[in-house]
Amino acid sequence: MLKIMRSHKFFTVFLLGFLTIALTIVFIFWGVGPQQNPSAAVVARVNKKRITLPEYQRAYEKAYKRAREIYKNDEEIEKLNLRTRVLDELIDRRVLLDAAADAGVRATEKDIQEIIMNEPAFHRDGVFDKGVYVKRLRLIRTTPAAFENGIREDLLLNRMWRLIGETAELSPRDTEILNSIKGDNIQLAESFLDAKKALAVKAYVEGLKSRMDITINEDFL
Repeated sequence: MLKIMRSHKFFTVFLLGFLTIALTIVFIFWGVGPQQNPSAAVVARVNKKRITLPEYQRAYEKAYKRAREIYKNDEEIEKLNLRTRVLDELIDRRVLLDAAADAGVRATEKDIQEIIMNEPAFHRDGVFDKGVYVKRLRLIRTTPAAFENGIREDLLLNRMWRLIGETAELSPRDTEILNSIKGDNIQLAESFLDAKKALAVKAYVEGLKSRMDITINEDFL
């Protein structure tokens, strides 16, 4: 794979861009979740929607933990500028959620319940157990309402990601690169396409942000 990447500099750029942008979508179990304390300090505002300090801290701790698993070196982690990057991702998340609402994209209760019921962490003897579910949520210090709202947001983000990603167009150079790696590694080709979709999503979000009222409290960075 490294040999292929060295042979395709354009692919390397797209892949690195994808790895950075893909953090926008947060995994369900460790999702950022909604704000639970209306009086909490506000790190940023996207129009009238707030990103609170607890929300930001949870996202930062998660990102820092991931970085430690990869780098295991504080100096390398410092270069990542995690605090600013995490806040940027939270802002992008809020922008996409607003766009989903405007576009009429929805996540139903049935969608949410299906995810919960199929999550092995909430099973006892192979089937969903409400007691296990509630206990697991207590362990991660959240409530069913907050957790389920986090799932709803993640579903909306994934749907917006797919919808916008479908608009990504391949240039002649992109097609040439894609054709040259398809025979070598289908997974690498899929990663290339994902990177293109990620760039399309990022461009869409940046366009929306330019028309939004976004304020950031620099004291928390």
